[in-house]
Amino acid sequence: MVETLQEGLVVLDWDDHVLDVNEATVELFDCPAETMIGAPIRTVIDGLDGTDLPPGATGTVALRTSNGRRQFQFSVSAVHEATTDDEDNPVARTVLFRDVTDRRTREQRLTVLNRILRHNVRNDLDVVLAYADQIGDEEIRAGVRENTASLLELSTKVRDAAEVMAESTEPPESVDLADVAHTVVDQFRADDEASDISLVCPDEVLISSHRAVIRQALSELVENSLEHTTTDSPHVEVSVREASDETVELSVADDGPGLPERERDILDAGTETQLKHGQGIGLWFVTWAVTQLGGDLQFRENDPEGSIVTIQLYETV
Repeated sequence: MVETLQEGLVVLDWDDHVLDVNEATVELFDCPAETMIGAPIRTVIDGLDGTDLPPGATGTVALRTSNGRRQFQFSVSAVHEATTDDEDNPVARTVLFRDVTDRRTREQRLTVLNRILRHNVRNDLDVVLAYADQIGDEEIRAGVRENTASLLELSTKVRDAAEVMAESTEPPESVDLADVAHTVVDQFRADDEASDISLVCPDEVLISSHRAVIRQALSELVENSLEHTTTDSPHVEVSVREASDETVELSVADDGPGLPERERDILDAGTETQLKHGQGIGLWFVTWAVTQLGGDLQFRENDPEGSIVTIQLYETV
């Protein structure tokens, strides 16, 4: 099992000398096993000076590897003798090194991009919007204002998505999905009187989850149905039901043109390219939210036309 690990693993005695290493460690630090075994770990792995390695310790360190300096998350575990039950006297320690450089870089990049969208881009777009009124040609002025407003809305969605998704890392709470659905439907009924938005759900459906994330995901689905309709009075039906003893479903059905196959393919692939990209961030947010909540997202055609999007969640309470 140790040899099949992709992460580096080092076995240490109580004097921090290396007792054994797996092949991943040899490749990672470009040092033969025979050179590492018997040597103090800090002499064969550069970057551990000042880092204590008692059982149970975890942390992040920058280590020099065959690919340059990389960020690693480490965890230390005690090794007990198999023939005894003496857990108070472990015979050695294992140190597991997991490369998190790419993940940390991604997190930093997202943080910076989010800040730019929240501050720099929004401020500049507000200036553009203010100057738009000075454009003499009414058609050009309307075009500038429309596109600027669209970009402002997009930056707001990105900001809101980041804030809502951060809440999914908090401990779950008891959430009444019926109450969430009522809140979302009432909001859209008040904002769009021309649309026919109905709700089908029991009096109460409880689940252990994150209310803000579920509410935003459901709102995105309803908004997507209303935005892409081809009729003056679209019909959208929101439904909540207990599918089984362990699962619940939130569905949004509409009578619009349906979700384009191109959008489905992009969401299934889990990525975008310059040639293949979605029309916005709404469905991406729903996909991320459902994944973060440990649920499933399903798309199917409505009868006679339109689409039905279903969020399936688990662990009802």
